[in-house]
Amino acid sequence: MPIPGGTVTDVLDHRAPEPAVAPDAIAAAPARPSGQGSTFALSSPGRWLLASLAASAGAVHFAMVPSHMESSTVEGVGFAVAGWIQIVTALLLVVRPSRGLLRFAMATSAVFVGVWAVSRTWGLPVGEHAGHPHDASFVDLVAVGLEIALIVLAGVWLSRPAWGSGWSRNAVVAWSVVPIAVVGLGTAAIASPSARNHAHGSHGVGADGSAAGMAADGHVHGGATTVAAADDKGLSKLHNGHQHSTAAEVDLDAATQTALSQQLNQFSALVTRYPNIAAAEAAGYRRAGPFSPGLGTHYGLMGKRVPEDIIQGVDGPMTPMLIFDGLAPDAPLAGFMVTSMVGSAENPPEGFVGPNDHWHTHSNVCIVFKDGVIEAPLGADRTVSVSECAAVRGRLIAVTTSMVHVWTVPGYESPTGVFAEINPKITCPDGTYFAVKRTKEANFNTNRCRNGAS
Repeated sequence: MPIPGGTVTDVLDHRAPEPAVAPDAIAAAPARPSGQGSTFALSSPGRWLLASLAASAGAVHFAMVPSHMESSTVEGVGFAVAGWIQIVTALLLVVRPSRGLLRFAMATSAVFVGVWAVSRTWGLPVGEHAGHPHDASFVDLVAVGLEIALIVLAGVWLSRPAWGSGWSRNAVVAWSVVPIAVVGLGTAAIASPSARNHAHGSHGVGADGSAAGMAADGHVHGGATTVAAADDKGLSKLHNGHQHSTAAEVDLDAATQTALSQQLNQFSALVTRYPNIAAAEAAGYRRAGPFSPGLGTHYGLMGKRVPEDIIQGVDGPMTPMLIFDGLAPDAPLAGFMVTSMVGSAENPPEGFVGPNDHWHTHSNVCIVFKDGVIEAPLGADRTVSVSECAAVRGRLIAVTTSMVHVWTVPGYESPTGVFAEINPKITCPDGTYFAVKRTKEANFNTNRCRNGAS
């Protein structure tokens, strides 16, 4: 088609020229802010400090894997996973840092700190130690401290990634002391006694189930050597959970030991008379409380007295309660709990010859008579109001009579002493000492073992 006024070429030749771009205009274009876009310019001081924090925390977690795997596969795997996450994060922080990586380091560290807080407050919801809070120790406090520092400092470098890149050589050399100190702190935590005994509650357990080198209060006495042989399976929690003080046995001179042995021989008749729960119930004894690991099942006479069962003490008659290892009719006799009407919490009775019988009392005990047995559903040695006790139809006892355990039954002699509060030979059916926490629903359990609550 003919084009008015000229040819196609003429029209194209008269197009408006494109504006030229001056070279200095290109040079003046604003630079992309550091840390944005495809690259993340994290300074060298930032890389090495954040990497040292992540790597040190990961190394601590790796060091904990063997001891935790031995007692709980879930915990062992958890420590291994945490360790790998932190070690890989540390490597990436050095070779390929990014905003996403810093955010990931902050998030995972926050998760690890949260899991630690739960494990120390309520206990983990899974694993062999589910529902049983751990004690805080140096090694885990160091790991948590490293993770908290990583969260804070990663946030700082996330907002100012170039911070430190313009430092002088002397400033960088001085700064290098910080990541070295972080690695040193992690190494000290791994080498500490708390790391070696971390999964064992710092209590070794002998072949007989006893806490090696431990007195009933959970402390080492008389220069005994602590042996971290295996997980104590919750035994140390029973020691630490008691509200009254105990002490180690002391050696007795020959005369005192003879007099004490004569006193303890009075229990021989009870061992013969009440070999199991069936025999005790036939004589009128009734259960007082649940079966508890380390403490057994207590049976009493509910206000009655059998004259031939009375034990003569230094300062008067003492009433024995029977302790059985289990709840079934054939559960064997394991020991005794002796009560005395003499003395008080401030002025305990003389009781037995010698200084080893450490008597105690309990306060604020709500007693409930239910189905022919005595229950203490609200526990002891805690704040319990009259209204709380009335709500479970109980009677509140401000202070109990003085009492002490006696472990003289053949086969059940406590390795921690004749008058020890806890007998390690009395375990839960699965061989552990883990107990159900008292809750509104678990108040009247007949078995306080975690694996056998009823």
